[in-house]
Amino acid sequence: MNLNDLARVHDDELDGEPAGQVSGAVAQALLTSITSEPPGQNEKSRTKKLRGPVPWLASAVTLAAATALVVALVTVPDGQGPGPSPVATSPGEQASARQILLAAATAAAKAPASGSYWRTTTINGMDAVSPDHGYIIRRTSSKDEWLAHRPGGQSWWIDQYLGAKPLTRQDQAAWRKAGSPTRWTFPMDTTGYVGVNSGEVVRAAAEEKEASRLRGKWKNSGGSLMKELIGWEEIRRIPSGERELRGYLEQRVTANAKGDSGQDPQSQESALSAACVEIVFGLPVSPTVRASAYRILAGMPEMKSLGKMKDPLGRMGEAIGYQVDLRPGRTATYDVVQIIDPSTGLPLAESSTTTVELSDGRTAKATSFVAYQRMGWTDAEPPLPPKRD
Repeated sequence: MNLNDLARVHDDELDGEPAGQVSGAVAQALLTSITSEPPGQNEKSRTKKLRGPVPWLASAVTLAAATALVVALVTVPDGQGPGPSPVATSPGEQASARQILLAAATAAAKAPASGSYWRTTTINGMDAVSPDHGYIIRRTSSKDEWLAHRPGGQSWWIDQYLGAKPLTRQDQAAWRKAGSPTRWTFPMDTTGYVGVNSGEVVRAAAEEKEASRLRGKWKNSGGSLMKELIGWEEIRRIPSGERELRGYLEQRVTANAKGDSGQDPQSQESALSAACVEIVFGLPVSPTVRASAYRILAGMPEMKSLGKMKDPLGRMGEAIGYQVDLRPGRTATYDVVQIIDPSTGLPLAESSTTTVELSDGRTAKATSFVAYQRMGWTDAEPPLPPKRD
């Protein structure tokens, strides 16, 4: 079955559904949803480990040198590489964003529905401009998240810092010229930097794995929705029908709205889109709920197909996206891109890239990414390392 056939499976059901009006505000909410941290614990460890993409994004996009921002997403089932992606029927024909999203919805609906843990394993990368602004440093880490599904079960995060090094050959040459440092200390004022926190020390050497118990509000939580932790009981109550899911999310949008934003249709649609992205790319909902979230996104007309694209680990997926103004009234723009594997219906990586200017006048790319190696249900037990809290 090709991509056009998969997309047609649900086309008739979408007739008459309210179409989302995608806008710059919608895209911004999608980006915010993808890059924001859910509330929780271990704030200290989050500054040390690479926990997610672009904590530096807000400052990076204000740099005069920043010209583009890209967010890419792809998915892979537990323990597998991405399967062969469905293709359009005619040679050279590019599938539409709607076709890609509907194909992903059809595949997602067939995924396993339960297990002892919802497990997400990622490789995280974050580029930083060196303290002397001479070159780009790439830091990487791994994160293995085990969210216990059974009542009273213990959830875990298993983190490992994988080290840092100059990114390209040009960066390596500039690094050697600077004395080949193995640690980089950044100033308290990080204006003009990307990828680092004030006063942070970045080390080249890798560290051992460390396991952290999830406590407090994270205990018995299955993740976050609209930036709020959500328990397993609430996750099970999320309706699976497309119309019902839209109504459920719209109610949450209205309840969470502040000031006049709850009356603004553009803001409401923006928040609805962001919630669908949260569901599609991580929340352990039922397969039918995930499929319905895909279908809501498929109804947003400004999403366009960008063809095939590689993720930061070199895996190929189908890309969809749209362009957004960097700031209202300005000509600078960035692209929001989602790369998915329609044959599995799950996310491979998310990344953001900004352009910076180094001290020698060289223009360089600084990227932050999360590559999903594993996502889904499992009955296995967490492989806890010796170092744990």
